[in-house]
Amino acid sequence: MRLRSVYSIIILTLLILSPRMARGDSLVPMMSLGNTFDVTVQGRFEDKPIIGHIYLNDKDTGFLTPHVFKKLKPGKYNFTIKVEKLRPDSRMEELYIGRAQQLTVTLYPSRTTGSFVSLIFPLLLRAALMTLLLTVIAVSDGIIIGTICGVGRVAKNPIARALTGIYVDFVRGTPLLVQIFVVYFGMPPILGSLLVHLGIGDGSPIHIPPLPAAIAALSINSGAYITEIVRAGIQSIDRGQMEAARSLGMTRGQAMRYIILPQALKRVIPPLGNEFIAMLKDSSLVSVIAMEELVRKGQMISTTYYRPTETWLAVALVFLIMTLPFTRFVALLERRLKTGD
Repeated sequence: MRLRSVYSIIILTLLILSPRMARGDSLVPMMSLGNTFDVTVQGRFEDKPIIGHIYLNDKDTGFLTPHVFKKLKPGKYNFTIKVEKLRPDSRMEELYIGRAQQLTVTLYPSRTTGSFVSLIFPLLLRAALMTLLLTVIAVSDGIIIGTICGVGRVAKNPIARALTGIYVDFVRGTPLLVQIFVVYFGMPPILGSLLVHLGIGDGSPIHIPPLPAAIAALSINSGAYITEIVRAGIQSIDRGQMEAARSLGMTRGQAMRYIILPQALKRVIPPLGNEFIAMLKDSSLVSVIAMEELVRKGQMISTTYYRPTETWLAVALVFLIMTLPFTRFVALLERRLKTGD
C-alpha cells in the first residue's frame, strides 16, 4: 500500500512537469528560484568602470552605477545609463520565471560624435603625414622615371620605344593593388633566387618591409602614368622647334634638354597635379600590406571603437583637406605660367 502511494506521487509529479519538459525549460530554476529578481546594473567606458545615472523604463531612479535592484517582479525592464558628455546606452531585459534570480546588466556609454571625432582626428592627421610622405616620394620618383621613359617613347631608337612601351602597357593595364602584391609578396622569392645565383644566401625569400615595398610599387605605378604625360607634352611642341635647334648645331639630346623639355614642362603641370591627387588617394591601397597610413589607421580605429560611420567620414574629411589646397595651388600655378607666356 505504501509502495503504491509512492508510485502515485511520482506519476502525478511527472504529469505536472511534462509540459515544461516538452518546452525545454530547465527544471532547476523552477525548483530553486523564487518569483522576484535581483538585477545589478553597472557601466563601463573604454574598458573601465564608470559612474552614471540609472534610468528604469525612461524614469530617473536616482541611483548611480553600480546598483542592485532587488525583488523585481517578472516583466520587461528598460535599463539606461546616462553620463554627462557621453552618449547613453540602453538595454531591454525580460525577467521571467525560470531565469536566474540574480543577473548583471552591463551598459556601455560611448562618446558623442563630436567628442569621438575630436579624439581620433589627431591620430588621423599623424597618419596623413605618412600618406603625404608616400605620395611625395612616389610622384617624385615617378617624375624621374616618367621623364626618362617619356623621352624614350618618342626616341628614334626602336628598342627604347619597345621597352618603354611594354613598361607603360603593363603598369597601366594592371590594377595597382596587384602591383603592390607583386612587389611585396612576389619579389622576395625572386630576390632569394637571384642571390643564390650570385653565390649569396641559401635561396630563402628576402623579406621586403612594408615601407620600401609601398614606395617601390607606388613609384613604378606613378612613373608609367607620368611617362604618358611627358610623352604627350613633348609631342605637343611644334616640330619646328626641334628642327630650328638642330639647324643651330645642337644635337638631338641638347635640343630635347634645352628647347623641348622646358616648353613641355609648362604644359604637363596640370596633368602632373592631377596625378599627384590621384596618387594621394590611391596610396590608401598600401594598407593591405600593413602600411600604417591614413586608411590603415582608420581601419584600426573603426575596429577598436566600433564607430565606423564617424571614423570613415573623418578619414574622408582628412583626404579632402589634403587634396583641396593642392588643387587650388595647381590651378594658380597654371594661370601664372600662362601669364608668363
